[in-house]
Amino acid sequence: MAGAFASAIFLLDGGLAALINFMNTDLIIIGAGAAGLFAACGAADAGLKAVLLERRHRAGLKLLMCGNNRCNLSHAGNAEDLLRAYGPPVRDFLDDALRALPPTELQRWLQMRLGLHTKVLGNRIYPASEKGDDVLHAFLDHLRDRDFPVIYSAPAEEIQRVDGGYRVNTPNFSLETRCLLLAIGGFSYPRTGSVGDGEPFGRMLGIPFEEPRAGLVGLSLPARHPIAQLPTATDLPEVTVGVPGLPAITGNLLIENGVLRGAAIFDLTRLAARQRHEDFRLSIDFFPQETAEQLARRYQTLLSRTGQPRIALNALGLPPMLAEALARDGVDAAGLKDYRPGDLRPRPLKEAIVTVGGLSRSAFDPATMQCRSLPGLYAAGEVLDIDGPTGGYNLHAAFATAHLAILHLVKTLRQSPSQSARQRSACASPDAPRRPRRSGDAKDPRKSAWGKHFWDGKRPMR
Repeated sequence: MAGAFASAIFLLDGGLAALINFMNTDLIIIGAGAAGLFAACGAADAGLKAVLLERRHRAGLKLLMCGNNRCNLSHAGNAEDLLRAYGPPVRDFLDDALRALPPTELQRWLQMRLGLHTKVLGNRIYPASEKGDDVLHAFLDHLRDRDFPVIYSAPAEEIQRVDGGYRVNTPNFSLETRCLLLAIGGFSYPRTGSVGDGEPFGRMLGIPFEEPRAGLVGLSLPARHPIAQLPTATDLPEVTVGVPGLPAITGNLLIENGVLRGAAIFDLTRLAARQRHEDFRLSIDFFPQETAEQLARRYQTLLSRTGQPRIALNALGLPPMLAEALARDGVDAAGLKDYRPGDLRPRPLKEAIVTVGGLSRSAFDPATMQCRSLPGLYAAGEVLDIDGPTGGYNLHAAFATAHLAILHLVKTLRQSPSQSARQRSACASPDAPRRPRRSGDAKDPRKSAWGKHFWDGKRPMR
């Protein structure tokens, strides 16, 4: 591309080809996941001349998967509470971002900016509807109503340094920009568009990249193990799990199709990945609220009454099929406090909820999310070497790092004199005055898939 613009060919309705010229822009955001959508909304509110590129045919595919489509947005508590949960070394890097956007401010932002109400269930923050689709639609409606350009099926293949900024090359067009925000995710769930682009982009730009590892991932049982053969999924609300050399983790346990999942397993594997720990000789305490002596007395009382271990185990509170499998495995009361299913193996990285690893934290300023060696280049979300426990922490990290990047970008990209102070501060203050709502806005009950002008008596463009 040469000169002030690049050209791109797109196929429109009926196969019509149209030539669209893109002037150089102030900001390109690559990746329309959680971090990219949050950043795009902030850029739109601030009046930045920007564009959002997405490699897939639609936005937010991984966002829709979060919390089984209930979209666990964050975790209740203050910044200090969340920082303790992330733990070192991620905690120190996220300190500025979490203090700029703690959970209460995130809830406030979502309601004030997107009209998205939230609620807290079991210390986890969800949309009030408990539907991930509503979260995605709120983001996209906000961008649509501000005429913010989102280009789908546009995978970035190359990033180049150019005078005054960066050039992004896709298979069909190139764009130049003063600033660039990478929000391209990690390696997990590649069908959603998280295909690990951070690694090749890091090589192109000379940014160190930490080896990707599976965090928040299941553990495979040996194929012939008794509990690997349970015919239906078994969910235990609270167990404690541990492996040699790591702290024990308490949470729920899901046994399904020969794989152990659930918060207890996920948080353990995330900790193991962060510390490069490979010993998965797992120990499970099925009754962490009872001492070994208390459990032994209860078990012996039930066993003396029933005479059958499987019935006694079931009476203790274990699901029937699990009780039967453990009885076949010869488990008694002592075994319930230290059950060892063998040396397990983590599931592949592509099945992990989060990637541990990514663009090195040392390469980015935690106060701005800007690359230390490449002015104008920012990163947010899972593309960075940041991760948290299950329960909304990873989505919050994506939102908070994107928020911090946009705050700095707004300061860096000086607004023209014709733009008002309200536009310059819009993304920083949810209370900033907003323009009157138009038909089709997020809170307008007349919003329709027919288009934002349909109810005004105008036909949508064809």
